[in-house]
Amino acid sequence: MFVRFWGTRGSIAVPGEQTTKFGGNTACVEVRTDDGTIIVLDCGTGVRELGHHLLQAASQPLRLHLFIGHTHWDHIQGFPFFGPAFLPNTDLNIYAPVGFHRRLEDAIAGQMQYSYFPVKLHDLRSRIHFTELDEGFFRIGEVLVQTQHLNHTAPTLAYRISSHETTLAYVTDHEPYWRTTGREFQHPGDQRHVAFLEGADLIIHDAQYSDEEYAGKIGWGHSTVEYATDVALAAGSDRLALFHHDPAHDDATVARLEAVAQDRVAARGRALEVFAAAEGLELHVRGSRPSVALGDVTAIRRPPVAGKRVLVVSSSEVEIAAIGHLLAEDQLVVLPTSDKRTALQCAPDVFPDLAIIDGRLSDGSGVELIQPLRARLGRPDLPIILLTDKATVQSDFWVSDPPVTDCLTKPFSTPMLRTRVLAWLTRALAPASACSWSAPRRSRSPPSVTCWPRTNWSCCRRRTRGPRCSARRTSFPTWQSSTDVSRMAQGWS
Repeated sequence: MFVRFWGTRGSIAVPGEQTTKFGGNTACVEVRTDDGTIIVLDCGTGVRELGHHLLQAASQPLRLHLFIGHTHWDHIQGFPFFGPAFLPNTDLNIYAPVGFHRRLEDAIAGQMQYSYFPVKLHDLRSRIHFTELDEGFFRIGEVLVQTQHLNHTAPTLAYRISSHETTLAYVTDHEPYWRTTGREFQHPGDQRHVAFLEGADLIIHDAQYSDEEYAGKIGWGHSTVEYATDVALAAGSDRLALFHHDPAHDDATVARLEAVAQDRVAARGRALEVFAAAEGLELHVRGSRPSVALGDVTAIRRPPVAGKRVLVVSSSEVEIAAIGHLLAEDQLVVLPTSDKRTALQCAPDVFPDLAIIDGRLSDGSGVELIQPLRARLGRPDLPIILLTDKATVQSDFWVSDPPVTDCLTKPFSTPMLRTRVLAWLTRALAPASACSWSAPRRSRSPPSVTCWPRTNWSCCRRRTRGPRCSARRTSFPTWQSSTDVSRMAQGWS
């Protein structure tokens, strides 16, 4: 497998004398498998030079596969300057995760409106095919591609690409689920992340910050050099490329962080090769382990998320209102209640698809609700996101079932909560053959949710007449200002 870096920078391009060694272009990596398949990882500004190279050196006509981790601007801004897209004999297949509200095609076309660019997307002469992805797998010829949701502020996917006995993993933009003080990863999200990368011959991993810098960047959706190194060590990888360099880091800073990672590996007595990705760097990656599918769920699907029911259990009216307004944007039905007793009493009437539980409730600890709620619903793998304070995060969490229990530490960024919710809902919508449970048969009529108070919430629309439980009526505030939201929601404050 051949790999070449055309853009290694994160956030914004930073050309100049201070970035000549590692490069100033935003993310773009070329991958060629032994059967001749050409894969382009992300379309940052580096894709412009890659396009020129392909037109001059690659066999024509071009058949290309563009994997976009997410549609934030630094990952798509080079596409309007990608030369092969202008040629009628180019077959261009573009893959990306399902985003917020907008189709993949609309996200790409948005930056090519006449207000921003002289050529519209539909004026391009190449044959362009858009494929929206979820978590799972698909194949391009003999190449196995597997995806996993990452912890970012927008729906983002990691790509694990396997051809014959060689595997490459591309992981950007991603933030640790928890900060770890030891060598073990205790959050199930971090454990799932390591399992996805296990045995990869080359890991290209987000490493935007140092540990010291990350303290002021929590909730921004990026990793530290130390975390990327520890993940690669835990995954048993042979090589790690530190990627998505911070635009504020000059060559000397990137080199210093590279040395930090190398010293970290040496201190563990391990053989992992660590280096900072640099523009123009070419690698020939050879593995010795056969590729194995990590699951049996196809990634090429778009299950309906709108209308799914989310139970929110919190004693904080501000927190409930913030979550409600956030999830209403995805047309989710938000079912708010304030304590454990009411949640257990009403849950069978509404049968939620996911629950968000505050770690501290008026009648006890939120973690104590997790197992009784699943038992009450007869659903042992109901996805649950626990909102927890740092003081109790690791001491209380392990009484729950880690594989299907997530944990988000306060204060959290609302976009990150939103991406977590969408990730869990799409996982829960996997084909029945890949699920460990079957939902009970239910009538076609909408579920009764009148056990929750009728409020002015626009997201609570699915209401029908039915038996009413004895839930206490609670009034929820309408917003007077954004002050209360910012105190709770801003992960970087």
